[in-house]
Amino acid sequence: MARRPNGRAIKKHRNYTVDDSARTLKVAKGTVRRWLKAGLPALTDQRPTLILGSDLIAFLDGRQPARQTCQLHQGFCFSCRAPRDPAFGEVEIRPKTTATAMMRALCEQCATVMHKPVSVARLPELRAKVTVMIVQEHERIGESHPPCPNDHLEKTR
Repeated sequence: MARRPNGRAIKKHRNYTVDDSARTLKVAKGTVRRWLKAGLPALTDQRPTLILGSDLIAFLDGRQPARQTCQLHQGFCFSCRAPRDPAFGEVEIRPKTTATAMMRALCEQCATVMHKPVSVARLPELRAKVTVMIVQEHERIGESHPPCPNDHLEKTR
């Protein structure tokens, strides 16, 4: 997957040539020329073609996809690339701390596992929308009992 150009590298009150804007955004000059054909405003009545920094920032911001937000009972499915409801209306909650937990569910479209952090305070609200199963987290190695040193065994050499 191609990386997105960093629009924060552009100065709003500066003018850029095609070469300058390509170097600043770390893209090819052909990419900037393609953006000009796609509607990036520029001053073309003189040579070299100048692109206003504010126009370039606005153009890059307009190309960003709309931010998708999940509702409380939904998870973001990375396969579908969209917020999805859990399959069968069931989610699994694994407590992490006293205030947070991790929600786990299957996507109803493609059955991919979705994970999402949730607040423990919002669990009653979550229970009103879906069936919630609370699963205890396994004990971590750092929280387990110290190992048995087996000092009573004789060493053989």
